[in-house]
Amino acid sequence: MKILILLLILSVMTYSFDIQITNIENREATIFIAVFDSEEGFPSDGEKADFAWMGIVEEAEEGVKTNLTSGNYAISVFQDIDGSGKLTRKFYGAPKEPYGMSNTFKKLKMKPNFEKIAIDIEEGEVLKIELLKP
Repeated sequence: MKILILLLILSVMTYSFDIQITNIENREATIFIAVFDSEEGFPSDGEKADFAWMGIVEEAEEGVKTNLTSGNYAISVFQDIDGSGKLTRKFYGAPKEPYGMSNTFKKLKMKPNFEKIAIDIEEGEVLKIELLKP
């Protein structure tokens, strides 16, 4: 019976990974992080994200605990310089504010593809995402 209870507890435990944001130049504007396990809502619909966070620069640099299990996730980040609460884009779709993604190190020329951005993340991992200038 004790083994059954232990297995039940272990099956519902959430193992966390952290996300640290680097290369933040503006020290005042809010940082937004969204983590998706499917393409639905990716990259910008925080309401459809498995994990969404907004906060100050210091917390983002220190690391944000997701409370998500290990898995395949696509992560999008942006800094809300203009205070609109969403990523502001140029007329052709490119970001006007600093942004980052889990699997990209260069500027995006079009809407990111979930499959190309998603990566396998393990329990206890600290994922660093660099903000790119628009």
